[in-house]
Amino acid sequence: MRKSIFVRMLFVYLLIILVSFALMGGIFFTILRNNYLEAQMDIMAENLHEINDWVASEGCEDMSDIDFYTRLIEKADKDDTMLWFISNEAMVYMVVNPHSDVLNEDIFSSQRVERYFETTQRGEYIKEVSKVERTFEGSVMSVAIPIDVEGEIIGAVVAHRAVKDFGGGISTIERQVFSPLVISMLFAFFLVFVLSRYIVKPIRDISNAAGELSRGNLDYRVKPRNKDELGELAVSFNKMAEELKLQDGLRNTFIANVSHELRTPLASMQGFVQGMLDRAIEEEDRDKYLEIVLNETKRMNALISDLLDLAKVESGKFPIELSEFDINELTRQCIIMFEQRIEDKNLDVRILLSEEKMIVWADRDRISQVITNLVDNAVKFSGTGGELKIWTNSDADKVYVHISDSGEGIPKEDEPYIFERFYKADKSHSRNKPGTGIGLSIVKRIITQHGEKISLTNDPGRGATFTFTLSRSATQEEKRIKSEFERAREEQDEE
Repeated sequence: MRKSIFVRMLFVYLLIILVSFALMGGIFFTILRNNYLEAQMDIMAENLHEINDWVASEGCEDMSDIDFYTRLIEKADKDDTMLWFISNEAMVYMVVNPHSDVLNEDIFSSQRVERYFETTQRGEYIKEVSKVERTFEGSVMSVAIPIDVEGEIIGAVVAHRAVKDFGGGISTIERQVFSPLVISMLFAFFLVFVLSRYIVKPIRDISNAAGELSRGNLDYRVKPRNKDELGELAVSFNKMAEELKLQDGLRNTFIANVSHELRTPLASMQGFVQGMLDRAIEEEDRDKYLEIVLNETKRMNALISDLLDLAKVESGKFPIELSEFDINELTRQCIIMFEQRIEDKNLDVRILLSEEKMIVWADRDRISQVITNLVDNAVKFSGTGGELKIWTNSDADKVYVHISDSGEGIPKEDEPYIFERFYKADKSHSRNKPGTGIGLSIVKRIITQHGEKISLTNDPGRGATFTFTLSRSATQEEKRIKSEFERAREEQDEE
């Protein structure tokens, strides 16, 4: 049988409460009982002092032994005690027991009497709780004090009283103490029940929501109930659901884009090839249509290459090989590849490099792919006669590469998703602006793989600027200083 979190939490909390209350009650009752017995023995000691005063008083000499014994019997009966009188010879010469005329020898053990005698002879008191089962049928309180007559100790008087005789008093205290304790425990049980429900209910809501998401209901959301960790969990869950819904939408958009990008050229190629086979296309037009077929195959090959690159990057099978190279030189080489397209659109290209050489530490091939993709986007989205601007700057540790176009920019609502895979801001499927939204996703992942950052500065209607960072490579002088420092530190460690 599966136990829910609620049942387990409730069981654990209740067990903790029971153990805590049991320990607390046991300790408290033990302290209370000891204090109660101590107070009772103090009263017994006061009564013994009264007897000592009788013995020491002058009036006692005028009383017969029977009258004195009768008075002691009345006193013992009133105080519910049994009295011993111990002589200077360490002998019990009188026992006053109002409840029984039978004396048991075990209570008069020589060891007990000697201990009482030796202690009281030093002027000290004895207060103890012990067991004398045959006489008292349980624990007994004993108090012994010396008999002092005009500063001389002439013996000792001992009072015994059964502890069970105080059951009524202790029971009263128990009721006064444990009744509130039981009420507190029941109230704690109630609070634990409510708290367990309070904790488990949001978890159950999130579990139900996860089940809804697994069944494809991506619109299901959890209502945060509190502003605590569980509330934050609900908010995070909702963010995850939003991301899943976004990714699902992007996937559907991607499938539609790829389907369009593949189906349209394939349909054209099929029509052209079929026309040539059917002799519907004149012989002198065949080269023109074959060139169209070739261009379409190149476009599809580029699309498939992008898909493969994206799959490699996301699977971690796109390793980077770091090396030193001049980012300025690489940028110039990448621009040359777009020379024909730049001329066709009559773009004004402005390249502003802050230094003659800017040596960076990165994967040259991957960064070449980044620059190529960004420049390709800039050329593609710049209008005829527009401007393509590339510039670099740096600080002590980083190099910043900026690539800007003069196109229409990116709609504000598309900015948060521009680096998402499968996302395509231009949804018109224009043949003049081909693409499936994969290029920027690959760029983002390559830069992230380098541990660097890429950002977008967008001005709708006037163009967009992409900026990415690279780590500067240390100069030869910096390398020499670092090498000498490490060597000196190693020598110091060896010493």
